[in-house]
Amino acid sequence: MIEINLLKKRQQQYYQRVFLIRVILIYIIGFVCVLILAGISFLSNRIAINSILTSIEQYNQKIKSEYGVVQELEKYKNQMDEIAKKLFLAQEECKKRILWGKKFSIVIGSLPEKIWLGKISLNQANKDASKVFVIEGYINSEISGTRKYLADFMDNLKKNSGAEFSSISLAEIKNTGKSPKEQITTFRIECMLKEK
Repeated sequence: MIEINLLKKRQQQYYQRVFLIRVILIYIIGFVCVLILAGISFLSNRIAINSILTSIEQYNQKIKSEYGVVQELEKYKNQMDEIAKKLFLAQEECKKRILWGKKFSIVIGSLPEKIWLGKISLNQANKDASKVFVIEGYINSEISGTRKYLADFMDNLKKNSGAEFSSISLAEIKNTGKSPKEQITTFRIECMLKEK
């Protein structure tokens, strides 16, 4: 019986050792598997990080190569902003001011050959009153048909006035000079400007 007991004890010890060895072996295999998985994860992360760093470097090189273009575009944008501000100011100023070019071209286009202009001005009695475009000129009285030339000038002004003048009237006409040979017919035409 002693032998059986000894064999049972040895068998128990053997099973305990085998169990302990299996547990240690499973532990070591599990630890090695965890290390392998961690290594694979580490390597895949390193590869991903390297590819991201490479793409970042490529983007930085593209940015550096296009930096001049970006600066040029920024410069043009700033210039466009300045031009837009100036254009807006010019439009606002055009609304406040009278544009003389069209008015002068109407007067010049309507002027007969025998009439000379002396003065063109703008009169305004007060700020609420309409603006009056005044044309002063003269005709040599030795020329026959001075009144016809003046009537032609008035008719031409009325035809060509378009959107510039609301009404055109002869405010004054008079003959000046000491002798009939020196006489000059002076006139004054008033044109009411259309409000815009």
